[in-house]
Amino acid sequence: MRFWGLVAWALLGFLGLVIQTVYFFKDPLATYHPSLKPLLLEACQLVGCQIRPLQKTDAVVIDYGAVDAIHSDEPPEKLANSAQPMQWALQINLRNADAVPVATPWVELTLTDAQDAPVMRKVLNPVDWGAPAVLSPGEITEQQLLLSLKKEEAAFTAYRLLTFYP
Repeated sequence: MRFWGLVAWALLGFLGLVIQTVYFFKDPLATYHPSLKPLLLEACQLVGCQIRPLQKTDAVVIDYGAVDAIHSDEPPEKLANSAQPMQWALQINLRNADAVPVATPWVELTLTDAQDAPVMRKVLNPVDWGAPAVLSPGEITEQQLLLSLKKEEAAFTAYRLLTFYP
């Protein structure tokens, strides 16, 4: 009886390990094995989880990025004395370089001074400005965002762009 009891415990332990593995790796399983997605969706309904797009940091690359001043029709003397913040345009192109669909990552914009010290950091969700939540393989999304900077923050000389998943 002891032998069969140990076998039963071993089978229960193995089944628990399989269930945990499927639960923690459900998103990659659904992405790389689409035939399993209906089964995973049913299992998630029972457990109360969701299948989300794959978050693969190295899959999405920044093809193009620029931060440009938006020039006004006002004369420079009037702009210097104006209480209105300077307007800047952030343009960014994100491309899914992977063979599977992935979630659109967030973007961190860091404005830096001449010594490469951060002057300002801003975290942006491209989905909030109209980007798709999921990028298909090879898809490119072009986004533009207007930024208003206070005068002391407008003294940046360079910028860095970084994609990440929160």
